[in-house]
Amino acid sequence: MSPVRAIAGHTLRLWWREGRLPVVLLLVGALGLLAATLSIQRAAGSERDRIAAEAADRDTFANQGARNPHSVAHFSRFAFRPMGPLATLDPGIGPYAGVAIWMEAHYQDPANLRAAEDRVELGRLADLSPAWLLQVLVPLLVIALGFDALAGERERGTFPLLLGGGATARTLLIGKAVAMGLVFGAPLLLLALAQLPAAIGRVEGTTDLLLRLSIWVLAHALYLGAWIAVALAVSLRMAQARSALVLLLAAWTLATLIAPRLAVAVAEAVAPVPAAGEFSSAIYRDLRDGMDGHDPADRRRDAFRQQVLAQYGVERVEDLPVSFAGLALQEGERYGHLVFDRHFGALTDAYREQERWRRIGALAGPLPALQQVSMAAAGTDVSHHVDFMAQAEAQRRIIVRTLDEDLIRNGAGQDMAYLADRSVWERIPEFDYVLPGMAELSPRLAADGLLLAAWLLLATWLASRAATRAESAR
Repeated sequence: MSPVRAIAGHTLRLWWREGRLPVVLLLVGALGLLAATLSIQRAAGSERDRIAAEAADRDTFANQGARNPHSVAHFSRFAFRPMGPLATLDPGIGPYAGVAIWMEAHYQDPANLRAAEDRVELGRLADLSPAWLLQVLVPLLVIALGFDALAGERERGTFPLLLGGGATARTLLIGKAVAMGLVFGAPLLLLALAQLPAAIGRVEGTTDLLLRLSIWVLAHALYLGAWIAVALAVSLRMAQARSALVLLLAAWTLATLIAPRLAVAVAEAVAPVPAAGEFSSAIYRDLRDGMDGHDPADRRRDAFRQQVLAQYGVERVEDLPVSFAGLALQEGERYGHLVFDRHFGALTDAYREQERWRRIGALAGPLPALQQVSMAAAGTDVSHHVDFMAQAEAQRRIIVRTLDEDLIRNGAGQDMAYLADRSVWERIPEFDYVLPGMAELSPRLAADGLLLAAWLLLATWLASRAATRAESAR
């Protein structure tokens, strides 16, 4: 039997006799089961609601009766965001970002129907997820097992005996790390695999799903590995287990509670996002007065009327072979697209900038970097939400253009009095959200992945230095 294997086995037996290992396994098992169950139930309920809402929306839109196409464009449809492929592992911003967008004429609406708004205070239990368990609670359990893994040997007087028996400090370190890796690695894999059956139905093909799951598991393995190395390094350097515990708890508080919140505060200060009312007012002002502030809507409409009359060689709107109302509406949509692209593009840029600034929190601990990778792999980060909004906006423009074009062709002389039947809006394709592939998103996660790897390397180096110091002090 190799020394590392013997030390790992001895460590596990010692923790079991002390009663700490059963408590840790019970906590991880119970909370893991609760988190997995809540996550799967939450996802299943959300998907049932989405499917029912889509069916009701589709039926209502199809059976609205004969109407003017522009009235239909105002009545319009909803785009519903499906659950992220691994949202059961990490809900991310999903409960706060909104799941439905009304695709009405003249305006690009933000996403609404946020699950977090419907929760009572006791409903905060629904925030429990496998990601939260692994990212916040498990590092505490790592500290509970690791703070005296080596400092305790020194206090009991067994550390010199182990070194005198032929073992090196490095061997002891690796053996203890293997034991902790077995204790916490198994729950990581089980939590991930438990969500797989529920995720398969939300992704076309298994390649992308397996890639997402692999990235998610690997990122959390790097994170837990860093905590294990830090715990053992501190335990090896401290003369007393109590001192090691205090230092590790301080490190956990800084890395998991203070640094991420501080990073968010800095990101919001450096790249502020306008309030909802301010954002809507700015869009309305540009639509009314022009993007330069000197091109009001009535002047644009008069200029467009003269352009259309000249194009068709007539002097009156009534003599046009097409519906001027339809043409004017389509021109208004074209100008609106410029305004919406400008403001929503700036909003997206602000979100991206905030993501970059949040990485400064990774200087005090690996959690901010892990959260970015975890949410991206789960399909619940800002990038996925922005992609959903972009696809919904593209669908909105298809709906409005199809209806305006029918009004233009068939509403000459009638304009808003013209009525179309359901065959017109039945030509509009259904909204089908296409999930972006993880392979194309991965390059954006390179910086966060490197930060996680850097933290693991730093923690390993600290542990190695502590082992070298212990061996030189023999």
